[in-house]
Amino acid sequence: MYSSSVNHSKYQVNDPILWNDELEKVYKENSNLKQSHIQEKRFYTVILITSIIALFGLIYMVYSVYNKKKHYKSLYLQSLKNHEIKTHHETEIKNDDHIYELSDINPLIVENILSALETFEKEKKYLAKNASLINMAKECGTNTTYLSKVINHYKKQSFSSYLNELRLNYAIELWNNNPKLRHKSIQGMADMTGFNTAQSFSKKFQERYKTPPTHFLKNLNQKNKAS
Repeated sequence: MYSSSVNHSKYQVNDPILWNDELEKVYKENSNLKQSHIQEKRFYTVILITSIIALFGLIYMVYSVYNKKKHYKSLYLQSLKNHEIKTHHETEIKNDDHIYELSDINPLIVENILSALETFEKEKKYLAKNASLINMAKECGTNTTYLSKVINHYKKQSFSSYLNELRLNYAIELWNNNPKLRHKSIQGMADMTGFNTAQSFSKKFQERYKTPPTHFLKNLNQKNKAS
């Protein structure tokens, strides 16, 4: 009887403690659950923001590539147009009256230089790697000063620009007429057109046509596939 009373008192004393333990346990579980939900929400938020940023980045990249291709295509078409205009201009018969426009040079010398330049172009002597103002002047039987003045006046550019223009126009002519040459290396094209190095060819091509030769060839191939 006494033992039963003691045990009954014991449970009565321990009941509040057990109840508090249970409450604390439930509170911890709820707290952990809330914390887990918060972390999960943060995780999905980070994933969503990252996905949005990646999507905008991809859109920007595609847009940039599209604009770049459009830009190079525009330059390619413009370079072809300029090439056609220049070729047409070069094939026009020159008026003999123009010979007298350079008053400080004997008209016969001017006529002789223009004739030599015509031969220089027709026989593609500009493809020689040793082509220079000095060598050209010797071939014309004149001096470099007169030759420069005639080229500046009639070609509207310096001898160096004139020489590079002829060589680059010839390179484009080769690519247009012989598709196999489009697979030739830049160094190979440089050798065929009178340039000493691939770097020199690419630099002059970029300066004149505002597009690298590789992009020019890519657009040329795409144009031929479409036609």
